[in-house]
Amino acid sequence: MFDIATISTAVSSVKTAINIAKLIKESSGSLQKAELDLKLAELITSLADVKLQMADIKDALLESENEKKELKAKLALQAKLEFEMPYYWTIEEDGKKDGPFCQRCYDNEKKLIRLQNKKNGQWHCLACNSHFQDKNYRYQPIRIANL
Repeated sequence: MFDIATISTAVSSVKTAINIAKLIKESSGSLQKAELDLKLAELITSLADVKLQMADIKDALLESENEKKELKAKLALQAKLEFEMPYYWTIEEDGKKDGPFCQRCYDNEKKLIRLQNKKNGQWHCLACNSHFQDKNYRYQPIRIANL
């Protein structure tokens, strides 16, 4: 991230470059070539510093913009996410539910992992291997055939 000091340094470098350019422009013919070359070198160095600092500021602004987009996306998801024991659903603008999604994966890692319907109200997450039973679950004992 950039700070006020970075911006101040860039502005200061621009002011220095402007002052050097004015000095060169206003110089009379009495200014020797060596002095002119020195001032031009200072101007080029100052402008190069400005260019580097502006690139840093641009990178920081892009990073900040990306963070802002990510936060907006998270807020939008949060607004349409609904917890319905034992899993999450997203509610679309038209009111339709999408999901269900794994509670464990979302609560721990903020990932929406779609659950797999096993049958009889049982759900399975392929990412974390969690198993869920909803209100439709009915216990069915395993029957072993007589031998």
